[in-house]
Amino acid sequence: MKVRALFLVIFLAPIAPASRAQTPFDTWVQSQIRTAMDKALEAQNVGRNGKGIDRQKESPSSDQRSTSLVDQSSATDFFSVATNVIPVTPGLSQFTNGTGSGSGNPPAAGSTTATTSLYAILAAFNKTNPTNPEFYKQHVFSRRISFTVGTAASDQATDNTTKPAAVYGTKFLLINRRELYTKDNLNQLAQVQKAVSDAAVTDAALKRNILQVMFASLHPADIAAQGSPDPAKFASFITDELSEANLQATVNRLSPDAKRQIETLIGNSISSFSREQAAIEQTYDKISKGMQMSIAYTADLRDSTGNNNHRGTLIFDYGLSDRINWTFNASADYTDRKMDLDSKGGRAATEFQGNITKSNSPWGRSPLTISFSGEAQWLTSQKPQYSFQAKLTIPIVTGVELPVVYRYANRAAQLNQSSSEARLGLSFDISRLAQALK
Repeated sequence: MKVRALFLVIFLAPIAPASRAQTPFDTWVQSQIRTAMDKALEAQNVGRNGKGIDRQKESPSSDQRSTSLVDQSSATDFFSVATNVIPVTPGLSQFTNGTGSGSGNPPAAGSTTATTSLYAILAAFNKTNPTNPEFYKQHVFSRRISFTVGTAASDQATDNTTKPAAVYGTKFLLINRRELYTKDNLNQLAQVQKAVSDAAVTDAALKRNILQVMFASLHPADIAAQGSPDPAKFASFITDELSEANLQATVNRLSPDAKRQIETLIGNSISSFSREQAAIEQTYDKISKGMQMSIAYTADLRDSTGNNNHRGTLIFDYGLSDRINWTFNASADYTDRKMDLDSKGGRAATEFQGNITKSNSPWGRSPLTISFSGEAQWLTSQKPQYSFQAKLTIPIVTGVELPVVYRYANRAAQLNQSSSEARLGLSFDISRLAQALK
């Protein structure tokens, strides 16, 4: 009777954990599920953490050739490259950054910048794959700091030279509530993860399959031709070899092949708990709406006659929903004109960015996004400049995006003429692209 009772407890329909005492086998299965989930979620977290809508992969907004009118609070976790081709439609207005028919100048070239995080630099020095979950988890702070270098085209009318500028920039994330590896966010994920593993351990079919794999590994002679175990010996195996005193020794005796089979069973079973998996997705979405704030500095430095542009920016990001992000920039701008009076002043800019599609895969393509942004800039020695931009960012493959932009400005720099342009860019997140090509 005792054996039969134990057999029914293990194999009957799922029973809530609170309704009965857990057997040693229950506890062991639960620990295996949590271990499997930890491994799966750690790999996913690296991908999810760097995929937020607040990640800027384009050139800084201070570059007049950039497809970004507003800067985002955080940069890539790894290494990204952005190239800008502007304008692609020079005939839209009388003046388009020196490319209109009235200027007589050849089309201005685009710009190219590369951005890397301090984390990626540390990974390179340590000869470690930057997507390694353990290394990623141990170096949270280094992902708050990023550096940008590159070149930007110059125009005689606005920059007093045609020689390209050298672009330098850095960004520091002051408030970082979208980072999965903060204490509060890890606690949220752990609570949901426990709910998933608790649900999994009550699955009778999963436990029955694990028991059969264990029994077949340790007692192959007691398996009938049709594959079913000898009932009496199977019951004895459950009572004796899976008791609290003998469970660990029994697990240690399993063959490597049996252990791999159990890992596969658990891995396949986890994905079947759609309700609990949805809870994890909701937790990720909640974290992705957290407030972010950073400070950034960028400089476009030109030759001895060209103008140097400097910008210090306070950047604020806030998620209005799991698909809509609001960004605000407030900056202090300074133009060092070597052949004329300098310009000093400030700038305010804002952007609403939304995901048109949803991307649930941590390492998959980013979602299709659309954004609308506006900027007001006030500098001495020139009239106020107001700009509006609409942008559609198209994911080509994982790690490669194509921003398509329309921008209108009431005037361009010191020139009293409006500017209307369509712009095109490309951005590459190198680590994500490499991960996709594995």
